[in-house]
Amino acid sequence: MSDETVHTTVHEIEVRAPAEAVFDLVAEASRWPVHFPPSVHVERLEGDDRQERLRIWATANDEVKSWTSRRELDRAGSRVTFRQEESRAPVRSMSGEWLLEPLGDKGTRVRFTHAFTAVDDAPEHVEWIRRAIDTNTGSELEALRRGVEDADPELTFTFDDSVRVDGSAKDAYEFIRAADRWTERLPHVARVVLTEDTPNEQILEMDTLTADGATHTTRSVRVCFPAERIVYKQIQTPALMAAHTGEWIFEEDDKGCTVTSRHTVRIEPDAVTTVLGPDADVAAARTMIREALGRNSLTTLRCAADHAERLRGAEPVPAETYVAVQQFYARQMRLLDERRAEEWARTFTEDGVFAQNIVPEPLRGRDAVAAAVRRNLERTADTPEQRRHVFSMLTVVPAPDGSLSTRCYAQVLVTPAGGSARLHLSAVCEDELVPHGEGWLVRHRRVEHDGV
Repeated sequence: MSDETVHTTVHEIEVRAPAEAVFDLVAEASRWPVHFPPSVHVERLEGDDRQERLRIWATANDEVKSWTSRRELDRAGSRVTFRQEESRAPVRSMSGEWLLEPLGDKGTRVRFTHAFTAVDDAPEHVEWIRRAIDTNTGSELEALRRGVEDADPELTFTFDDSVRVDGSAKDAYEFIRAADRWTERLPHVARVVLTEDTPNEQILEMDTLTADGATHTTRSVRVCFPAERIVYKQIQTPALMAAHTGEWIFEEDDKGCTVTSRHTVRIEPDAVTTVLGPDADVAAARTMIREALGRNSLTTLRCAADHAERLRGAEPVPAETYVAVQQFYARQMRLLDERRAEEWARTFTEDGVFAQNIVPEPLRGRDAVAAAVRRNLERTADTPEQRRHVFSMLTVVPAPDGSLSTRCYAQVLVTPAGGSARLHLSAVCEDELVPHGEGWLVRHRRVEHDGV
């Protein structure tokens, strides 16, 4: 828009490294997540060493943002320009430039500029963007300085662990994606908080138990590519790691699938002797990190494999069990249609969880489930229509502990007074049911709404 205000920022830093080395780090966007704190994941969609189109995920003011950018790389002119072709609110447009000015043979002045417009030109949006640019650019320039001045190839390393799975990549992927259930499923996970404000963009905070019984708290941003990959970056790491990025890779073939856990770590050299003792060196830090991360990764991989193999190879439940589950759902859905919120909530365990891919936080506990249902029923109380919840295409898989894993299609039909029925929503519902008396209760439910 011609009447929009274009705001500009300029940030500079001098580094003790030649411009060629600085250009290499600026140009190789795939290295950013390991070096630049705000960068989570970068994928080149197309291009070469002169121009490219990138998909970028990064943190800004403690939020996860993603966008698509085009870049022009001019090595001879020591310049990289960029323009976002798809921005995320409150940014309306963003462009800028990295300009590298040689200072003799061994120094470089880095000038990083941004030009942006804000949604609705609103002052609060301008302030949010300027604060994000100032915070991120400051950390990026300092990380750039450290990355080129203290370049030591021994500090950064990558390693893989893999397992073969006699099951589907989708089921193994779902085990890794559903990290909110890891306290139930993984012995080394003590606490998990998972949020997903935007579908397939997760923030995972987790306490893990070490071999000596200590607890480490980590916080990660995860980007999910359904049934194919989950990439992540820890934004809160143990002291020994300056950066930790990773990837879960799911490769299916005609005999099953291979699941790989890939880690890339940059060691914090100043922490080596503090954490490991006065005689430790970088090699000792690499060994310790490799063993610790690999141990947890292999545990997770094996549990994911067991989960996928159980779903593929499980014997059918007895007919009477299958019918009992059908009757359980028939009663549960009837309670909801009859607006009996408290009774419906009592079909969950006291600590039951209800998660959906359209809301960031799951409901935890029977009381929270009941309160949410009451709010929804109150919101629709004056609407002259009848809602019918329908569960169909049910599969039931037994677990060794006596619980059941179920999966079914869920639809909601709405019929207004004097009108025709219409489909309100369609979803897939996956439950974990536990025995209770003569029937069942929901311990964990996840509803994946179609079209999200």
